[in-house]
Amino acid sequence: MRKLCGLLPLLGLYFGFSATSQAAEVTRVASSFDKDNKFDLHFGVGYDFNFKKAAILREWSDANNAKSQVVRDLLYQQFRHVVTPSLEIGLYKDLAVYVNLPIVVADTRTYGFDQGAGDCKFDDGMRNPDDPATCVDQASGDRANNSTTVRDNIVPSGGFDATKPDSPYGNFSGPDNQTLFKGANRRGLDQLHVGLKYAILNQDRLSHMPKWVIGIEGRFAVGKPMTFSRDIQTSDKDGNHVVGRGIHELGVWTSLSRRYRYLDPFFSAWWYKGIRASNSQFKDYGGAQDRVNPQSQVGVTFGTEIVPFERKAKGQKVSVVIRGLAMLKFNGRGYSEGWELFADSPALVGSNAPGTAQCTANDIRDINQAAKLDPGNPNYVPAGSGCSKFNGITNIQDFATFGLNLGLNFQLNRYAVLMLGVNGSTDTRHWITNASRGKAGDDNLVQPNSPEVNPVRRDVIDNVGRRYAVGDVTNVMGYFRFLVTF
Repeated sequence: MRKLCGLLPLLGLYFGFSATSQAAEVTRVASSFDKDNKFDLHFGVGYDFNFKKAAILREWSDANNAKSQVVRDLLYQQFRHVVTPSLEIGLYKDLAVYVNLPIVVADTRTYGFDQGAGDCKFDDGMRNPDDPATCVDQASGDRANNSTTVRDNIVPSGGFDATKPDSPYGNFSGPDNQTLFKGANRRGLDQLHVGLKYAILNQDRLSHMPKWVIGIEGRFAVGKPMTFSRDIQTSDKDGNHVVGRGIHELGVWTSLSRRYRYLDPFFSAWWYKGIRASNSQFKDYGGAQDRVNPQSQVGVTFGTEIVPFERKAKGQKVSVVIRGLAMLKFNGRGYSEGWELFADSPALVGSNAPGTAQCTANDIRDINQAAKLDPGNPNYVPAGSGCSKFNGITNIQDFATFGLNLGLNFQLNRYAVLMLGVNGSTDTRHWITNASRGKAGDDNLVQPNSPEVNPVRRDVIDNVGRRYAVGDVTNVMGYFRFLVTF
């Protein structure tokens, strides 16, 4: 405690000394049992519109290209609308409990051939590594098929449209069609956020100190976990339309701010541990499986609120928000940008119990060939084959996210706040199919069809030379928040 007290003057020097209070929004805390405020309650509602675009990349390796190269394959787009009611109740002075419930109103995903180059060339991909294709197209006319996703029958050449349950196959077979795959329309609940926060320091009480808030938070899976089945008429149709990930997240966070005249600089940091829910698709098959739980995250935001207008007597204020973001997701599995492409694909059948349930390379080849001839057959895995369908969840390489937030906060009066703005972010390039081969025995080799093989690995997407990656990520989110405080 003595060391902490010794740091307070340094904190004060950094954030500036001033008699002006009303710290930044990130350090807002409902506080009860004060002299002039016996009970404090904050209720809000928010709306987010998110657009995400990314390049789905693939390693390309063949006889003409001994060295694997990462080439473009597909373009991914996602549109997502979320409404979030929130409630915060002051339990005591500077101590509050809060609840947020994000409700996904709509979530759609589309994949198309990457034809973003200005001068498109559609030859057979890496046939000439010194002069490779610049665009990707399905087989049409005299153009060779150079999409590795189609080449490996992960998605059939005619594409798949989950929005047309009566005829999902063959809707994108035209020679000029860039679309390959449309995911299902999804909506519903994913997580319920519940937390407790406490202001260790409060500028409203000690004007020469910053406002420092610490919190603990649990994000609990409440929605049915997402699944994807290409048999969308008779199979698990509900799983095709929900948004739950089956992920619990437990973490801690802290925020610090200090109002100084027209500036209110702030800083936040957090850490959340990802834990699979009991009914999730993050299966533990045992054996040589290298990862089970979803990715965890750690991050920081930093920035300032600039206050060009304020009327203290009426409780009115306008502030401009500038905020930076840096976040790391690490050490786990997840629903990647490509998971619906991979889920229920005949090309990705395999054994979930290597060495016990035999699923040989010949079995996989026969299943894949039969699916090419009859792509609409939902029973493409023969009974007793030892092979299992793939649920689409993969090991994801650690990656960082960097972003910027620009916003406006309007304190309308003492009781109402309106916030709006836009967030932009990008992810570093990372593998989204990255399962290890398994756990080698005494000979330092992983023996095929043995318990040494990783049960979540699928060679067609996890082998070096065939892995998928995500790059050129653009994530833009416009938001609107309205908060009422009592």
